[in-house]
Amino acid sequence: MAGLAPTPSEPGPKPSPKPNPDADPDATRARIKAAGMKLFSERGIDAASVRAIVREAGARNGASLHYYFGSKEGLIRELAADAARRSDRARNGLLDAMEAGGGPRRAADIVGLMVAVETAPAQGGALDGLPVGFGHMRFVDAMQGAHRALFLDAVGGRWTTSFDRCMAHLRGMLGHLPDDEARRRLAFFVVFFSAGLAAREAAFVADPSGGGLWGRPGARESFVASLCGGLEAPG
Repeated sequence: MAGLAPTPSEPGPKPSPKPNPDADPDATRARIKAAGMKLFSERGIDAASVRAIVREAGARNGASLHYYFGSKEGLIRELAADAARRSDRARNGLLDAMEAGGGPRRAADIVGLMVAVETAPAQGGALDGLPVGFGHMRFVDAMQGAHRALFLDAVGGRWTTSFDRCMAHLRGMLGHLPDDEARRRLAFFVVFFSAGLAAREAAFVADPSGGGLWGRPGARESFVASLCGGLEAPG
């Protein structure tokens, strides 16, 4: 007997999911993330279109971004979480070592640690084994400036322990200031820290030598000193 055709009250079988649009899904996904980070950093979050990201990634299927991330916002959320997780891991590792050695002893210890995490070479050096040198500061700065709520929601408090530890150490070193003034200075410090490192990253992208400011010997140390000066100036 032939099978019965489905009646209107019995919907037919659902269509199977669309096949993976690329032969190597892991590689395609990674390329889209790299392209998104590059274009969000260069053009800003709003100006980088889905079409431009897919084209930059060299994906064969125009719907690749939506296939892997659901939406442009989904890609942004994953990139924000990735950046926060990497920085948090690196900072926590260095903080553990610093505290085990009796530190920090001054604000420059903490500020220098935070700057080093985002600027040190990815391999070797004083931060051996830690995942540093990510090249994500322009993206982070753009997110915190124009899409702070989305950034904080994407991070979700999961990868902020090292940042909170750093802020607690710095707050303890500002006892010479009234509470309101100390909070303001810490807030300005975060703004200047992010914007300064984003500018440094842009300088090295434009010129591998770092240019006339960031490429000079001692530039990173001068940046740390400037940040500390803003924190520690008399009230």
